[in-house]
Amino acid sequence: MSAERTTDARRSTSGAPRFQIAADRQSATRRVRYIETSHADDGSCRLCQLDSGTLTAAGEPMSQPDQEPMDDEAFAEQALIEAIENQIAADDPPAAKATLNKLTLVGYEREESLHLMALVLAHEIAAMLREDRPFDSAWYAQALRALPELPEAAG
Repeated sequence: MSAERTTDARRSTSGAPRFQIAADRQSATRRVRYIETSHADDGSCRLCQLDSGTLTAAGEPMSQPDQEPMDDEAFAEQALIEAIENQIAADDPPAAKATLNKLTLVGYEREESLHLMALVLAHEIAAMLREDRPFDSAWYAQALRALPELPEAAG
C-alpha cells in the first residue's frame, strides 16, 4: 500500500465525528489508536472510561486491589513458576513434565514440585548472568531430573 497511515472517522447520529481510528499499516507493531473527538459530558463515553481506567474492557467498574503490590522476590518466584508451567504445557524440555510426574509419584504436592523446579531454573538463570553465557539446556534438564536433590550453590 502506498499510504502509511489510514484514518477513518466514525460519525454519531448528529453527524459529528465520534472518534477517529488511526493505524500505521507499515509498522511492525501495527498499533491502532482511537482518538475521541467529541463525547457526552455525562460520563457515559465508554472509550473515555476505558482510557481513564475506571472501566474494564468487559464493561465492569475497576475494583481496587485488596493486596499490596508484589515485592521483587514474590514477582520473580511467580514468573519462574509460570515459566515452568509453560515448559510443562509445551513439553519442552521433556524433562520438565517428566520431573513433575516423578516428584508427584514420590509424594510431593504439585505446588511444592513447581517450587523446586523453579529453584533449578533460577539457579541456571543466575549462572547464565554470572558467567555471561547462554542457557545450558543440557545442564538444566539434568538438574531437573536430579530433583528433589537441589543443585549445589555456586559461589
